[in-house]
Amino acid sequence: MGRMGIQSASARTGDIHAGGIRTVGIVDNDPFTLSALRDVIGSMLGYRTLWAERSAVTALGLCAEDADAPDVLLTDVMMPDMSGITLCRLIRARTASVPVLAITSYNLDVHARRAAEAGAQGIVNKDDPAVIAAAVAAVASGTVWPYRPSRDGGDHAAVTFSTAAVAHRQVSASRAQRAIAALSRRELDVVRLTCETLAPFSDIAVRLGCGESTVKTLAQRAYRKLGVTNRRELMALWTEGLLS
Repeated sequence: MGRMGIQSASARTGDIHAGGIRTVGIVDNDPFTLSALRDVIGSMLGYRTLWAERSAVTALGLCAEDADAPDVLLTDVMMPDMSGITLCRLIRARTASVPVLAITSYNLDVHARRAAEAGAQGIVNKDDPAVIAAAVAAVASGTVWPYRPSRDGGDHAAVTFSTAAVAHRQVSASRAQRAIAALSRRELDVVRLTCETLAPFSDIAVRLGCGESTVKTLAQRAYRKLGVTNRRELMALWTEGLLS
């Protein structure tokens, strides 16, 4: 992409959501690419750049805040502090409200499958502003940007991107399943009884034949492994069918 005038990578615009204008968050460690992408977003789409960052870790934190979460996240795949694939997976495991479009200067076939599995809604090449604009618009509308492999047949032809909502369920379920596999038998018993009976820990302790303090310890260990902090969050996973 052309090297346009450099703007501050962490600059933010004010009152972005006013008037219903779509917003985009951009993360790329190259300041020239950031500047060029801001221009594409503004001049070709009329969207507003909510923020442009050179750190994937910073972008992750911004996407976790309602006030800073963009309508679409445009992320480079290869970055020094965290890959765009990991960034996408962490965002998608947490929420469906931030669609993600991956960008790369490499052949798309290299990263397409990993991006799809991480919960992205598409992947495009950095060198085609028109395609970037069209893909951002598609993802912002709640759909996906279809992947077109450069190689015929094989695994590349089978890569399919999902909407943010579908990808969120898939990534969350996968993470929960891995966490469940890491639970000990006793931890799993506590989780199951907590969710199925809604009983207090004292009653669960009686059923398991152990002390209440032991049940509390087992519950805290299970919470950490499942990525929750309390019963309410545990029940949310159970209700969504992610622990079954």
